[in-house]
Amino acid sequence: MGYKLDVVINENYSKLNTVDIYILTYIQNNLHVCISLSIAELAKRCNVSTATILRMAQKLNFSGYSEFKYFLKDDEKKNSPENINMTEILNQDISQTIKFFQQNKHILEICQMIDTADTVYAYGTGQGQSLMLQEAARCFFNVNKKIIIVPSSTELKILKKYMSTQDLLFIASWSGKIDKYRDILINLSVLDIPIVSITSFNNNELSSLSKYNLYFQSTHVDLDMNVNRSSYLTLHLVLHLLYDAYINYLDHKE
Repeated sequence: MGYKLDVVINENYSKLNTVDIYILTYIQNNLHVCISLSIAELAKRCNVSTATILRMAQKLNFSGYSEFKYFLKDDEKKNSPENINMTEILNQDISQTIKFFQQNKHILEICQMIDTADTVYAYGTGQGQSLMLQEAARCFFNVNKKIIIVPSSTELKILKKYMSTQDLLFIASWSGKIDKYRDILINLSVLDIPIVSITSFNNNELSSLSKYNLYFQSTHVDLDMNVNRSSYLTLHLVLHLLYDAYINYLDHKE
């Protein structure tokens, strides 16, 4: 996967439809192959028309497929192990995460819900996510707002029976996949429990089932080892930005 392609997709995500996402997912997973494919060959592999490929490239602000293909070749070259610049990748992730937060139109509403909620819960789908939420809970404790960390999906299932529409639930996930707790999340959604998802910026089930969404950018570096060196840093960043926004909300409220 090329990290520059990831940035371009995120910046133009609102223009893309499900077919575009399917094509781009195929390209991301087969970048080393796609850089040598003609538009007809790529269209055949994705089972779409060449016109669909062209429109998708233009939605990403490329003049045509040739420019898009050149971009992919350059991205693949720069993403080779000897050319990876971790500082540049990290800078891109941080900048894009801040941009996502600044463009989010629901931050004030989320702050209001944190302020007025009877109980605020937070659930991380992995150990790293839970640690970042614990740090956020420590910060919010400074402004007299207690956040209850839910340790596992089992406890989340138990708490579901006691949550009300006056509560608020944060769920932090790297991928936004909800295979292990889909039934719980659907039940909470049906009960109209306010949920704020915190995920990397992509098309995922968690964000689609949540009332509010917070996004961070996390660039894949080592797909073979499934290691993402910057994921928790930018997750921590978006939680810190929310904490700062909440303090600002309290100041203006007073």
